[in-house]
Amino acid sequence: MSLAQRAVLLVYGRAAAFGLSLVIPVVLVRLLAQDEYGSYQQLVLLYATAQAFLLLGVPRSLSYFFPRLGPGGHAQLLRQSVALLAMTGLLAIVLGLGAQLLLTDHPLQPYLGLLGLYTALMLLVAPLQNLLVVEGRERASALSMIGFVIVDVVVMPAAVWLRPDVWGILWGITVAATIKAAVSLGYAWRRYLAHSGGRPFVREQLAYGVPVGMMAMVGILNLNIDKYLVGLFFPVGAFAVYYIGALWAPVFNWTTQSVVQVVIPRLSAAHHKGDLATMQRLRSRMASRMALVYFPLATLMAIIARPLIELMFTSAYAGAVPIFTIYLLLLFNRPFGSGEVLMAAGRTRFLFRLALAVGLLNLGLSLLLLARSGLGLLALPVATVTVSWISALAILHRSNRELGVAAGAAYGWRTLAAILASSALAGAVAWQAAAPFAGATVIAVAIAAYSVAFALAGRLTGALGPAEWRLLRSLRPF
Repeated sequence: MSLAQRAVLLVYGRAAAFGLSLVIPVVLVRLLAQDEYGSYQQLVLLYATAQAFLLLGVPRSLSYFFPRLGPGGHAQLLRQSVALLAMTGLLAIVLGLGAQLLLTDHPLQPYLGLLGLYTALMLLVAPLQNLLVVEGRERASALSMIGFVIVDVVVMPAAVWLRPDVWGILWGITVAATIKAAVSLGYAWRRYLAHSGGRPFVREQLAYGVPVGMMAMVGILNLNIDKYLVGLFFPVGAFAVYYIGALWAPVFNWTTQSVVQVVIPRLSAAHHKGDLATMQRLRSRMASRMALVYFPLATLMAIIARPLIELMFTSAYAGAVPIFTIYLLLLFNRPFGSGEVLMAAGRTRFLFRLALAVGLLNLGLSLLLLARSGLGLLALPVATVTVSWISALAILHRSNRELGVAAGAAYGWRTLAAILASSALAGAVAWQAAAPFAGATVIAVAIAAYSVAFALAGRLTGALGPAEWRLLRSLRPF
């Protein structure tokens, strides 16, 4: 199975899990009072922020260490990974109970102890998908994503139906987490934990993983800086419009996450052997494949942005269109800014420092544009996209240094330019073809015209050769 097919399996798994998970909020908003649902979402934000650090980068460290170790080393890696997560899980429980005792006047105070237990259980679940990927079992990883969401879909609404308040949903997610933790630990026990390990290397794992955990926590804060600022400086109605415009960015990350999850173990193995040439070939090929997805997708989505948003969310949210369109510019740096080479080379401290600098720069630039530019809401996506490009260029420069290659030789720039030109030509054709129509018809005509035009333009520019057509034909669902 090719790397592209392995990555696509994970994309399909994430997409299916996301689609199934939409059932949960649809049911919860009908069973819970609005205040109860709001309290639950606040607890989710607390959990996500705490979990990002308490994971200590253990799931990502599997991608780095697993390809460098033999079978005995694999068993030791899993033994110390589970031990580390068990200790941070115990810390989560202690912190939850402590916060519950201290924050006596806070509205979330009664729930913090149980939230600590839920966090501890989910810490034990987190490494499973990365473990399956480094084992070469991407299909099982994708199915585990779907299976775990099915557990949530069955257990959580049932718990809230029995007790329609925050306690009901907290007990529901805790029962679901217990099931998932049992599955994850059972798999790890059967394949690794029951076997003897090699020499412990906890210090080395923490040196790699802790910066990753801190980077993840900073990343969550960075992801929400714009939303915090909208809440501070704009009315509630503006927040709703902004949220719709910014909603799509995490969805587009499915492909990046899946590709990086597959590629990092192979890059790490090559780095361990000192084979920088193989790392460079993998990076260049990954970038061209991602560009073949992201460049046409961004162009097409820009064309259908208005009818798509008005169809899904009504014309009352037409103000989200320019926000959405600006965020589409992020897709053009996805092939260069994921940091897969630096993760595989163990340069996690650099990535953490960069994430911290990017967050501070994003905050400063957002406040400056809000105060001086007159852009209003658009100041926030402009700042976010600008800072994201700065980050991507920094990662590109450091990756080139790591591999010892010049910028001109880092990627197949002619191929990338051909994909970009084909996307632009197809976009012009689709724009003209869809112009006479309105509503959903615009979307259908634009997609059809764009698909045909991109295929023809790709052949003309050389962006779509035999290898690319074989790749596209191979991207079948399960």
